Amino acid sequence: MGPFDRSESAACDSTFHTAFNQQEESSCKGVIDMKRSAAHILLWAAVLGAVPCAGAEPAASAGPNEAYMTERGNAAVRAAEWTYAQAGAGSPAKPADFLQAIGIPAAWRSLKEDVTGTIAIVDTGVDLNYPGLAKYLTDGANLLDSKKSPEDDNGHGTAVAGVIAQIAEAAGTAGAAWKMKIMPIKALDSNGEGSEASLVRGIQYAIEKRADIVVLSLGLRRDAPEMRKVVEQAEQAGVLLIAAGGNDAAEFGKKAAIQYPAAYPTVLAVGGSDGLTPRAESTPGSEVDLAAPWTVSTYKLDGGTVSVEGTSMGAPQVAGAAALLMAAKPDYSPAQVREMLRRTAQDAASPGWDPQTGYGIVRADLAVAEEGSVDWREPNDSRGTASAFPLGSEVLGTWTTESDWDTYKLDVPYDGELSVRWNLPEGGDSAPNLLLQSSNSSEEIAPLLVGDNLRTWAVRSGRYYLKTNKGKGEANRALAYRLVSSFKMAADAMEPNGTPLQAFSLSPRTQSWTGNFDRQGDLDWVQITLPKTGKLRITVEPSTTRIDPAIYVERAGGESTWTKDTYGSGRSEQLVLTSAAPGKYYIQVRNAVSDDPDPVIGTYNVLLEYITPYVDAHEPNDSPLQATAIRVNSTAAIQGLISSDSDKDYYRFTIDEPMQLGFRLSGVPVPAQASLKLYDKGAVQLGEWSNAAGSSKLGVDRLLQPGTYYVSVQADRPIQDSYYSLTVDGVPAVQSFKDVSGHWAEGAIAAVVKEGWMSGYGEGKFMPDKQMTRAEAIVIAVRVFEPARKAVRSSYRDASSVRWAYDSILRAEAEGWLSGFAGLSLMPDQPITRGEAAQLVANAAGLVQTGLPKLRFLDVPTSHQAAAAIDAVVRKGWMSGYGNGNFRPDQGITRAEWAAVLAKLAKQR
Repeated sequence: MGPFDRSESAACDSTFHTAFNQQEESSCKGVIDMKRSAAHILLWAAVLGAVPCAGAEPAASAGPNEAYMTERGNAAVRAAEWTYAQAGAGSPAKPADFLQAIGIPAAWRSLKEDVTGTIAIVDTGVDLNYPGLAKYLTDGANLLDSKKSPEDDNGHGTAVAGVIAQIAEAAGTAGAAWKMKIMPIKALDSNGEGSEASLVRGIQYAIEKRADIVVLSLGLRRDAPEMRKVVEQAEQAGVLLIAAGGNDAAEFGKKAAIQYPAAYPTVLAVGGSDGLTPRAESTPGSEVDLAAPWTVSTYKLDGGTVSVEGTSMGAPQVAGAAALLMAAKPDYSPAQVREMLRRTAQDAASPGWDPQTGYGIVRADLAVAEEGSVDWREPNDSRGTASAFPLGSEVLGTWTTESDWDTYKLDVPYDGELSVRWNLPEGGDSAPNLLLQSSNSSEEIAPLLVGDNLRTWAVRSGRYYLKTNKGKGEANRALAYRLVSSFKMAADAMEPNGTPLQAFSLSPRTQSWTGNFDRQGDLDWVQITLPKTGKLRITVEPSTTRIDPAIYVERAGGESTWTKDTYGSGRSEQLVLTSAAPGKYYIQVRNAVSDDPDPVIGTYNVLLEYITPYVDAHEPNDSPLQATAIRVNSTAAIQGLISSDSDKDYYRFTIDEPMQLGFRLSGVPVPAQASLKLYDKGAVQLGEWSNAAGSSKLGVDRLLQPGTYYVSVQADRPIQDSYYSLTVDGVPAVQSFKDVSGHWAEGAIAAVVKEGWMSGYGEGKFMPDKQMTRAEAIVIAVRVFEPARKAVRSSYRDASSVRWAYDSILRAEAEGWLSGFAGLSLMPDQPITRGEAAQLVANAAGLVQTGLPKLRFLDVPTSHQAAAAIDAVVRKGWMSGYGNGNFRPDQGITRAEWAAVLAKLAKQR
């Protein structure tokens, strides 16, 4: 597949989607928590369960929706994943409080004129039979099937319309009445899916039918030419557009970007808040104008009410406030309506404008009552009083005289080009002065471009101040103006690299770089020549949800190609060539949001890793005869590789005195299973250990007598991409253990350690009071009595579960030492009892066990299975009972007690 080809799985997403996960609940405490997946066009609300309120019939329960698109497996995209959340302590105020929060009742009381006109809702349609909606509806359209009505078969559009209907109902007995109609325009199907084209047609339909306001509780993660065009048409036609800003922040953090069309300057972008506190999930950005309550109680498809949260519900709140304002000020243009709503918003979060709530919480009452002749941003004639001018937004103001300078502050996130356009809504011949200065200088920056109604400057990232006044030509009157800012990224350091012939050359090493998409259809190419076979891993991480990275790799000559475009906008992609042959490779990074994407404000970071095969300096060391000599307590770890599951690396060391040794193996790549084996000088295996599942290391401690030993490393798969590390450290066995000093068995422990029969647990600990397991006791018995190895198989079905003790178990079982462990299971990790220990040592020592043992202890009748062995070891003086005449045969034996038995045995040998 070529770099410009798109299979179905890699097709450009141009649909939007929402889904309901309805669950019954017995109260009205259900609220909505929205979780998004990889989506391009999104509906910004979550209905978590149609939660019936008093008097409503409960909704039928439905199972949870499957996660729809964590990978971009086809063109459909999940716009919102709906999950249930129960309101509890710390939950926001009651959803219905949104009417009070945005001043609707007070606005109605002060309103003198009826609210007339049309609000269009481009969505999933509306429940045409809902009693609370029917009286407000006018003819709409079903853009999916012109033969059908715009009936809602999803519920999202009904929830949006329900917010507006409640604002209408709040009129009550006020002097003014709500006579505005709601126009349902169905652009989405029952799954909440639709195309970019249907969204554009929905806005066009609203314009053609002369709607006054259009509500867009959805979004697209990319700029789109057709959408941009229809938004401009709406402004020219006097149609006010209001859109949800998005709920991406919880999932994407700083990557989250305001969606389109909310990101356009002439569209009111709405965020969400709880009271005056911004919601963490609400997407912040320089385009945010206003905020509205995050949680509302609204109408549910087929009756009842439902609690919904998200910026989807903020957009209709702002639309309702705009409708009341337009009734109070019928001559206002859309730009003036937007500006009045910004001006009268209730400040929230940071003072003044902020990227979470914009200018604040929408307040219908203040907007309706406010007079519009004042330049509310005054005084702003200096840097200290400068007004915020967020990128991608508009500001309106008035120049009163030639000496009236209005100052604005703009924060630029990257190097690039800053542009400001102006127009004079009331007309005029003035050529305004626009002077730009950086925050650390009073020098004017010369414009890069001076055009009609336009200035463009080359800027670096940072804060700038724009000083404006009306200039010459309109000296005798105040002059209203409108400014719109925009920004274009500067080309990245690797440009020009738009074709393979222009590919930026990289050296063959691991490295990273940052790029961007600064122009229409930008493609970024690099090339790298690999001198030898190695792993090539390319990871691309975008800084914004407006970038959907895709990776394409082609070997020179077109012999082989690879692509990776699995995940959606804002998510990283990784392409791995596990064995890239020597030669030249061309690598392309592009923005896969569309076939010909617009420039993006944001960057991507590429981490290219070239990992060449490691070399094992110890090879060949595949047998004891080829073993690599190592030193105990070496300052450097031994590093090696495993070429296959049959490769075994041998190492040889010698000690001159009894030593407590610690063997440590690390760097085992998960999920590889590695084994460490220990052999004596005759290559007889002394033990075997493996790393635990999911662990990259293992460690074991052994007490060894003077001599030469071998240790081998093996794994169930190759270890080639990194080294394993092996260390062998030790201390002389005569050194005392930290936890033995003063212990009643201190002398016995020292004796058996000196003999090499028992050892500690590392870190200078013996753990004398720890109970012995059956496997540990058997291993120690084999060390003491040294039986020969015989070719036998264990009759215990669980013997192999303790690989480190398996050889000892086989030897002991072959000698008949394990008669005290009856049954098919040995249960090697179970504590060994005193009676079982007596049987083990009596059998191993070959003591005579009479059929009529002497009755020595009250709790050891002659019928006890260990009675004869207990009698034998007591006769030898190796074990004894307790002062109350009991032996406690079924009580576990500790390591100290076992050491005492063996120490007595050692004295008699």
